[in-house]
This record gives sequence, C-alpha cells and structure tokens, in this order.
Amino acid sequence: MAANRGSWAGGAKAQQTAKRQEKRLRMGNENYKKLGIIGGLGPAATATLFARVIDLTEAETDQDHLDITILNRPQTPDRTAFILGKSDESYLPPLHEAALELEDLGCEVLATPCVTGHYRSDEWAAGLQTAHLVHMPRETARYLALAGKRCVGIMATDGTGHARVLQNELEAYGLKAVLPDAENQAKVMSIIYDDVKRGRPANMRAFDEVSAHLREQGCDSVILGCTELSVINAPAKSHGMVVVDAMEVLAIRSVQECGAPVKWDHTALDDVYGE
Repeated sequence: MAANRGSWAGGAKAQQTAKRQEKRLRMGNENYKKLGIIGGLGPAATATLFARVIDLTEAETDQDHLDITILNRPQTPDRTAFILGKSDESYLPPLHEAALELEDLGCEVLATPCVTGHYRSDEWAAGLQTAHLVHMPRETARYLALAGKRCVGIMATDGTGHARVLQNELEAYGLKAVLPDAENQAKVMSIIYDDVKRGRPANMRAFDEVSAHLREQGCDSVILGCTELSVINAPAKSHGMVVVDAMEVLAIRSVQECGAPVKWDHTALDDVYGE
C-alpha cells in the first residue's frame, strides 16, 4: 500500500488541489461539503447509493444538491476472497489510492458502498488530512442503538462475518449480533453472488427463509449488511423485525455529514438522531 502522502499532493499538485477547492466554494453551495464516493464495489450498489443521496437530500433546485464525485473502480479485488485467504490480491491499496484521490479533488466527506471493504479501513483511509470516511458499519450500529434495538440479525458476506465487521460495531453499542447458521448463510451468499452480482432477480423466497431463521434466534431487527442486498427491494419489516439497510443509513449520514438537510419522508427509517 502506498503510504507516502507526498507522492499524491506535493508541489504543483497541492497548488492545483487548492485552486479546485477555491473554485468549488465559488461555484457550489459553500455551506455544504463535497461528497466523494469510492465506487464499483459493486457497480449496482454504487448507482443505488448515488440515487439514494440525491433522493434523500432536501432540495428545491439543482443547485441545492450536493457536489458529488464518484470513482467507479469495479476492478478493485474482491474483499471477501482476500479476507478469507482465497486470493492474494488485496483491496487495500486501491481503496487507499481512491480515498487520497478524492481528497485531492476537494472531497471532505467520503463514503464507499461496501460493508466488507470497511474491514481495515483505518489502514486504507490513513493519510487523509482534510477528508473523513463515513463508517457505514459503525453508523448502522449507532442507528440501531438509538432506535432501541437489542438483538440484531446480520445478512452479509462470509468475509464480513469472518472479519466481524458488523459484530464488533454492534457489540460496542451493547447490542447482540446474530449470524445465520451455515445453511442460511449459504442462501445469503447465493443472493449476493449468484443473483445480484450476475444481474439476476433476487431469490426473495430465500431472503424470507433467512429472515424467519433470524427471528427464531430472537432477533428484533436485521441488517442488510451487504450493499448488494440494497438493490433487491427488501421489505421494511420481515417476520416482525425491522429491516435496516446499511446503505440507507450510509446515504442519510453522508447527507448529514455534508451539512445538507435530510428528506425524512423519503425513507422508511426513523429520524433517531435528534439533530
């Protein structure tokens, strides 16, 4: 991983960055920070995040919306394969380079529509000076805690579960985290890799079966903990549990972190922040 910040923003490049930031303040809504999206993880999830940020921003004109830069990098190595040791290709250097590139383009708030990719984000987001990452797993755990939930089921990739990306954040907020058993986890992975990533309709029967299983384990809520699940039109409630889309939380918090008002009547989630 590139660790030397100087190769990115030294000399003439630093001056160009300053000029771009100055121009942004003259042209855009100077009260809002610029959002940078590290995309392509995957492409459909990236498009969904962009659409949700637009839809959730309170705006009356084009000029009221956020200034957003998207780097669509679908060639980024598979996060789960690397975490599970099935591939030597690391996703860390590409995400690190993309984060620094977005910062150089004047973005002060960064987001990536990949839950698994947040594993070791302290490493790939290292070196940022003026930008910060909206940490999707952490913000989702915070949302559930503020919403008064206690036992949370997780639908995510094998890599996310193995790396405890969501479990650690939920437990830090005093919440119990529950993963599906092997049979039902295989169903989740099939929806993600066999359906969504291949452009096929999601197997909603399998989704319902996993939901029922998590409810039987005592869950009062469930996280769509892979952003590929954000595109399957999952219900807002399933078997009596609240279904919380991690990417919906990311979109809301990205809008808020940029300083724009959220259009709460355009989301199934409740305003628990009191802001």
